[in-house]
Amino acid sequence: MESDYRLDVTEETHKELVEFIQWYNEVQGHVPLIVGGWAAWAYHRGLGSKDIDVIFPGSAAKHVTLSQYFKSNGYAEHREIDSFDFEFTKTRVTSDGRKVNVIVDAASMDRNVQVSGTDLIIPWSLAEKYKRRFSFGKNADAYIVDPELLLVYKVGALVGRDFKRKTAVGFRRAHYESKLWKDARDVLGVFENCELDEKLLGSLLESCGLDVLLGDALEIAGSHFDPDGRETFEKRWAGVFRAARGNPK
Repeated sequence: MESDYRLDVTEETHKELVEFIQWYNEVQGHVPLIVGGWAAWAYHRGLGSKDIDVIFPGSAAKHVTLSQYFKSNGYAEHREIDSFDFEFTKTRVTSDGRKVNVIVDAASMDRNVQVSGTDLIIPWSLAEKYKRRFSFGKNADAYIVDPELLLVYKVGALVGRDFKRKTAVGFRRAHYESKLWKDARDVLGVFENCELDEKLLGSLLESCGLDVLLGDALEIAGSHFDPDGRETFEKRWAGVFRAARGNPK
């Protein structure tokens, strides 16, 4: 699973991310909103991502960008991919001839994230309220979701992806295993590198109904570490979420 996020893969995805943001800044005159693995990377600077997850303010902005950028820059289009409206894939060739698949997932804020296996949803519109500016490179300014909301999305992703993993086979099962492995490390990276607003985190968890899934999410995430790593992860998880729920001890 770690091989899915090796540097030669994530470097190419980062280059594509920067090119897209630069285009968005210059042509659209706006700043895009990035969620998922690259938002997590902006906080922990550890493993990058093989996916680019971008949220648009509405369907009109989304469709304009899809037609003006992705469809004219060598991407193939797929629809209704997990929590996103569209998935675009593109192959980049490195200087030494290796091929790297870049994946861009796109949704608009009028959509919600359905936590698979539950009745819970997490509105993408929360990302518009809880965000901050970040530079991914020269002339490549974007918004990323605040770390508290990022953790909320990650808790939902852990539970939802594990539900899908249990019924998937072959490539799709390996896909979800890889995603869960990365989710666990992104969560740990946020714990280790961010000063969190515990009250905000607790409020967001409760408003989305995710406070009741923290135990399930911990079990799922913890299983993707070795025994020593799991112990460290569980201690940090307990400290963060216990405080967020108003019980610091």
